[in-house]
Order: sequence, then structure tokens, then C-alpha cells
Amino acid sequence: MFSDIIIVKNFDYKKFVNNFDKNIIVMRNIVGSPARGNNFFRRDAEIRKIIDRIENGHNLQLIAPRRIGKTSILFHLLDQKVEGYAYVYLDTERIDNEEDFYKKIIKELCKVEEISISKRLFQRFREEARFLNRLKSIKILGNEIAFNEENLDLNYYEEIKNFLSGIELEENMQLVLLIDEFPQTVVNILEADHGETVNAIKFLQSNRELRQDPEVNRNVRFIYTGSIGLTQTVSNIQASAFINDINVVEIAPFNFEEGVEFLDRLSEPKGLKIPKEAALYLLKKIAWIIPFHIQLAMQEIISLSSNTRAIDQDLIDEAFNNIVEYRNRSHFEHYYSHLKKEFKGISFEFADKALKQIAKQGKLDRTVLYDMGTGFGIKENYRSIIDTLCYEGYINNNGNHQFYQFNSPIVRMWWQKHICE
Repeated sequence: MFSDIIIVKNFDYKKFVNNFDKNIIVMRNIVGSPARGNNFFRRDAEIRKIIDRIENGHNLQLIAPRRIGKTSILFHLLDQKVEGYAYVYLDTERIDNEEDFYKKIIKELCKVEEISISKRLFQRFREEARFLNRLKSIKILGNEIAFNEENLDLNYYEEIKNFLSGIELEENMQLVLLIDEFPQTVVNILEADHGETVNAIKFLQSNRELRQDPEVNRNVRFIYTGSIGLTQTVSNIQASAFINDINVVEIAPFNFEEGVEFLDRLSEPKGLKIPKEAALYLLKKIAWIIPFHIQLAMQEIISLSSNTRAIDQDLIDEAFNNIVEYRNRSHFEHYYSHLKKEFKGISFEFADKALKQIAKQGKLDRTVLYDMGTGFGIKENYRSIIDTLCYEGYINNNGNHQFYQFNSPIVRMWWQKHICE
């Protein structure tokens, strides 16, 4: 009965598992795009925090400056079906009105397997005609549901509210809507209305009502994020009351230990071994240890390394300087172009000058910024501009509240070389 079992003495199971993982799970260095699958470096603490808060009934806002990996975390939840939830990912960056926003959610929900195959859902569709009759935006095709393109004149807010309040997923699962670039949607609505706030505020209000509807809240959780800050966006139109029910989860940069491990994972497929001293030296130069900047550095290290050249401080210095060469402009130009979108007129002129001065000098006294704001005639709101620059990851005054400096030495180098006169 047991003749096929082989007993191996002194078998190191832990070593076997570690080697197995390294041989099978290869992480590619994909610069600039969200990481998925094996290319995602697990953020266990952040994932656990997200799931804990969902389980406690919260809707969430993931906050962090751009390029820290918020979208990659959303994709990981979606791809891995973490903790058995049914996830739906929506990128709403191009949407500029309320109806299209809710319409897109319904269209994506029709693709969700956990909804499509739910026997209880279809039983309810067929037995409760009133529920089906309320939903004009979907149709039943056999045992599947599909978006109904024929109905054009619909109130999609009412449609999504009825849909979300009526669904029952299999095995008591919950639905989690992962809404990426939600703050940009608010900005788009404002721009479509030439700065008038009525429709943007109405949009935020209807989202809050949807989140707080008892029947919807029973089945559905919302996670919002984006490349610009939701808190600052709604604050600018005095609409903070419409997001104060959303629980905030901050996504932090890597610590040194995570940074070293990430470097190891990226270097393994190329057969490179970065000495720990060299890795720590690189991470100290990067300072703001986010995946994107490590990937950029690793790309340059791979280009410079060879069988005859060791990965040491000299090579790392050269790689670090190469990061901000003009050929890498696509990775940095968005920082400045976003600045032009975020601020207009005198506000942009002030933000532009402030960042140039900080880039040139390394740090800038807050009193100098105050005087600069007064000179531009924005004494009343210069502070909100500085707060936005901090919130969106350009600068900080964490080490000393009196002085502001760039979060990232790499971004500062880019500013010095390509933005400053």
C-alpha cells in the first residue's frame, strides 16, 4: 500500500520551498506600468489592512503619491480574489459625467462570473418580476446576464442602486468595487462644466448615498484611489462632507528591508547579485524608496553591469545619474504636465517657481514660500497649494517643519536638469 512513498532523511523543507519559489516565480522589471501576477511584489501589510477594514464594514480610499503602486494593489486583489471576495475593477479616468460613471459600473458587473452564475440571482430574476422590471439596463441570455445597449434613456443611478441592492452572490460572498482614478472623474466633471461645482457635488453626493444605502451596504464595498488626491480634490470645492464616511488607508514607500528584497527579486532573472552594501547604498541614494524608482535604477544597473564590472558604488552612482537622462523623459514628464493641470494662472506660476527654487537649493524655508505667495498675490491660499504639492508627493517638510524639500532626490535631479532654467 505504501510502496510508492520515498522517505528522504534530513530533508530541508523550508529550503526546498524557498528554492522552488525562486525557480518558478520570476519577477520581470516592468518600468512604468502596474505590476500584475508574478511581477507584483507582495505588500502583505497593506493587503491585510485593506481586507481587515473591508471585513469591518468600511468603504476605503487608498492614498499615496503617484507611482507608489496603488493600482498594482487593486490588480492584485482582482487577480488573486483575495480572501474570496468578488472584485470588479473600473478605471474611470476618462469619464466626465455621472450617468456614464454608473453606466460603466453596470456594464462591468455584467461580466462578473460570481454574479453571472449565481443560481439564487436568476431564481430571483424569474420569480420576482418586479425586481427584473426595475432593471432596464440588463437582459438575461440563458443563464447569463448582459448589458442592454437598446435602452438609451435611463437613470443609471437608479439602475445601479436597484442592481446592487438586489444581487445575492454565491456562498454569501461580498462584492468589492475597485474604482481607479475616481478623483480624476470629479475633476473631469468640473472641467466639463467650466469650473461650476453643481454637478461635481451632485456626483459626490449620489456616490455617498449609494455607499450608505442599507441594501447596497449589505452586499457591496467600495475602494477608491487615483493618481491625484481625492481629499484635496473635494476640499477645493468645499465638498469634504460627501467623503467623510470613507476610511483612509495609506500606502507607504518600502522600508530598507523590503527595498533590498525587491532588488534581489528584480536581479535574479538576470543572474545578478547585488552585494548588500551596494544595495543599501543605492536605497539611501533613492531615499524615497518606491517600486518605480527602484525599477528605474535596476534598469540602468543592468545596462551598465557586465562580467568584468562589479556592482559597486561607482557603478551605482553612474546608474543613478543615468536615470534622469532625456531618454527617460516619458517617466518624468507627467510630474510637470500634471502640475499644469492641477493649478491654473497665478497658482501655477507660484507652484512652478516654488518647486524650481526647492530643486535648486535643496530645501526652502517656509517663510520664503510665504513671502513668495504674498508676492504673487495669493497670500490667502498659498498654503493650500503647498499642501497639495505635499499630498501629491512632490515635496515634504517631515524632517524639519521649517523647511521643504523634494520627496525624491531622483525627481529633484530631473527638475534641476530639465525644468529649471
